[in-house]
Amino acid sequence: MAERPIDFGTVTRIEADAVGPPGQRRFRLVVFNENLSACLWMEKEQLHALALAIEQVFGELTGNPLRSTLPPSGPVAPLRDLPRRWSVEFTVGRLGLGYDRETNQFLLVAHDTESDPEGEPTFRCQATRPQMKALSQRALALVYAGRPRCPLCGAPLAGGSHVCARMNGHVAHEPDA
Repeated sequence: MAERPIDFGTVTRIEADAVGPPGQRRFRLVVFNENLSACLWMEKEQLHALALAIEQVFGELTGNPLRSTLPPSGPVAPLRDLPRRWSVEFTVGRLGLGYDRETNQFLLVAHDTESDPEGEPTFRCQATRPQMKALSQRALALVYAGRPRCPLCGAPLAGGSHVCARMNGHVAHEPDA
């Protein structure tokens, strides 16, 4: 990837997105500034962790601790007006999140999977509190809009029977067809 960090400065738009049907979705952050666009591909777990980290920072800023409320379930509208080509596109290996009290903005840094995780980040940007709150809410909605999960083991339920390891063998197994 790039030898020096790509600094988007303060962004005009930052949103979470999922591409594909549940069970086969790919997750990404789409980021825009005045002149450039970026597509940062990531794992579902990374997007979920980012959303929870944003909520945790908001909890610290407002004095309200993180609540374990789930966003509304159901489909999430796809993003519109996305470019066919991105100025920057890579797969995220590591993310970092910070908050600058002087500027009242969040700082997001991302390392490409091919970059040195201890070195300079591949990408960085700043976003406002309203932008990050909206990002967190949409990211959580996307994460929870996928396949339902088993309440015991957390494995995705893809329809049909589910053999749950936490049931300790107390499930009727269907014979292989």
